[in-house]
Amino acid sequence: MSQRLAIIDLGSNTTRLVVYEYQPGYHFHLVEEVREVVRLREGMGNGMALRAAAIERGQQAMRMFASFCRSQGIDDVVMTATSAVRDARNGDSFLARVRAETGWAPRLLSGEEEGYFGALGALNGTGLAEGFVVDLGGGSAQIVEVRGGLPGRAVSLPLGALRLSDLFLGYDRAKPAAVEQLNAFLAEQLAGVDWFRAQPGDGLVALGGTVRNLARIDQAATSFPLDMVNSYVLSGASVQEMAGRFWHMSQKERLKTPGLDNDRADIIQSGALAFAALLRHSGFDSLTISQQGLREGIFYQRFLADQPQPVFADLRQFSPLNLARKFDCDNVHSRHVTALSLQLFDQLQPVHGLDASYRPLLWAAGMLHDIGMSIDFYYHHHHSAYIIQNSGLPGYAPRELAMIALLAQYHRKGSPKAGPLAALFNAEDQRALPLLAGMLRLAEFLERGRSQVVRAVRCHLDLANGWLQIEALEAGDARMELWDASRNLDVLQRSLNLHVELVSGVWLGEEE
Repeated sequence: MSQRLAIIDLGSNTTRLVVYEYQPGYHFHLVEEVREVVRLREGMGNGMALRAAAIERGQQAMRMFASFCRSQGIDDVVMTATSAVRDARNGDSFLARVRAETGWAPRLLSGEEEGYFGALGALNGTGLAEGFVVDLGGGSAQIVEVRGGLPGRAVSLPLGALRLSDLFLGYDRAKPAAVEQLNAFLAEQLAGVDWFRAQPGDGLVALGGTVRNLARIDQAATSFPLDMVNSYVLSGASVQEMAGRFWHMSQKERLKTPGLDNDRADIIQSGALAFAALLRHSGFDSLTISQQGLREGIFYQRFLADQPQPVFADLRQFSPLNLARKFDCDNVHSRHVTALSLQLFDQLQPVHGLDASYRPLLWAAGMLHDIGMSIDFYYHHHHSAYIIQNSGLPGYAPRELAMIALLAQYHRKGSPKAGPLAALFNAEDQRALPLLAGMLRLAEFLERGRSQVVRAVRCHLDLANGWLQIEALEAGDARMELWDASRNLDVLQRSLNLHVELVSGVWLGEEE
């Protein structure tokens, strides 16, 4: 039976309420998100006390969230507070008032706990196995080392974008002397974290509103064709360029920057300089964005409670299955089409020569090719592509997501082409697209009756004479399947540059 969980993250700059519907360990999806800018740390300065206006903004947001949860009948609520409340001398009384007004039991996270949950979200969003996670918020930055796919040692530093703007740069055009002071402060804070250094094979994943917005700005400048930031790679050169540009600009001038959120125009310069310093110190030349963070990390601790660690053992398998289950497509038909597709991929490897990294993309496309059926039959291939493209698929890079979406789009008709997504592809991807689409399409029509009557395929190659025979191994009457599949061999035939014939064979009970 499905359960619902609301998670509230009261940060230094923004607060968010998210609601998940889930079946533990099997399936989940986000059903609601509300975001409010509260600027809880604003004006704290060196006095280290939450100011009256910030307290009222925070309390009003919590009252609103409590009203929402009551109206939705959500009793399971986890509320956390982080850097601003943690640092404030009057933070305890603020949380006591929240407790009295809402009935919740707010949890004040330590810096290490904040880093741990942020890292959990990032690991389950990107699949990072070795390296570091940086979570830079409004009041602090958490650096977490990741080894063996699990969070390890962590440190929390006072490097949040709102805090740095408050203490050094202000909110409009900055003075060179202030930038120098900020950079010296950043270097001083990072000097003690000597273990935060890039090693061979390491990756750097970053999360938080600031870095997501930097990614959006970079995407707008490069006409990035997908509306997603998860797993987007932001180069160090781009970060340095934005860090060097934004502090020279007034807030009004920054507001004109394509991709910049209006409510971050006054603090983006401090965040950009902080990330530039983090990259310089660590030696990484790029960072990967995680859309997921602390809230998701808290959720995964609940969702994966029966596992030794709240991290997916195989994110790239779970992510497509989770999406398929949302649309009731984790079914016998989808799995059988996928199995036939993979048999074709494996048996035709000597002729197609594709790298093994394309195999999991074909698997994911097979599992998801029919999710658009929940909207419409006739155009379900287009709906499937749209859903995949806009669902994100944690664990897959943008180029991989684009390939999976296109394979779903062309699984039943049309000549495969990348179109606007071609900007994400290299030459091998362009060659792979029609090959993989041809395999998936043939498998789909061999399963035309959704009865698994064609149990398996067997390929017989004669490269010297330029032909391929595909034997459909039947466990019954497959005349419909062979008739329709024979009419849909063209994409595979052209991409292999072979004459392809489809023949009937007998299933003798071998293992698939």
